[in-house]
Amino acid sequence: MREEYVQIPEKGMTAEEVLTLWRRGELFRKAVKPTGDELQARCRQEVLSYVSAIDKYAAPEWRPTIYKLWAEIVSNVLFAPSLVIQKGRNRGHLNKYFVTNIVFHMKALDIYQCDNLLELHKQLEGVQEKNGIYKAAVVYCLTREQRIKIRELAQKVTGQK
Repeated sequence: MREEYVQIPEKGMTAEEVLTLWRRGELFRKAVKPTGDELQARCRQEVLSYVSAIDKYAAPEWRPTIYKLWAEIVSNVLFAPSLVIQKGRNRGHLNKYFVTNIVFHMKALDIYQCDNLLELHKQLEGVQEKNGIYKAAVVYCLTREQRIKIRELAQKVTGQK
């Protein structure tokens, strides 16, 4: 495992101060990597802020509880591992493909009401046309267990049995 270092920002420092740090070997410091819990909490917040762009599309009966439903989804063990991209150059970033699939499934359950999926996606991404996330969302399809769990969580949030 390779140690990572980040440069200390020298903005606002004089040349003498930078030189002093360099002489002491303190111009770079070890990068502090967040713990797993911190990463999960950050990911949850990213998902909640990402999907907040489509709150206005929630069905009227879901508007008061849509945030609670998303909070249940992102903290569930069936979904948490898939919310972050695990491989490739985007490893560690929010998995927008997977979140898009969750939104599409929630639209199928009439939790979100919109004319079509593309309109919902455009609002979610803040774009005017299809982008790579919409086109490649099929790579991260929901499993049967995940689709069933979304229904169960929706019933739990609304208090239905």
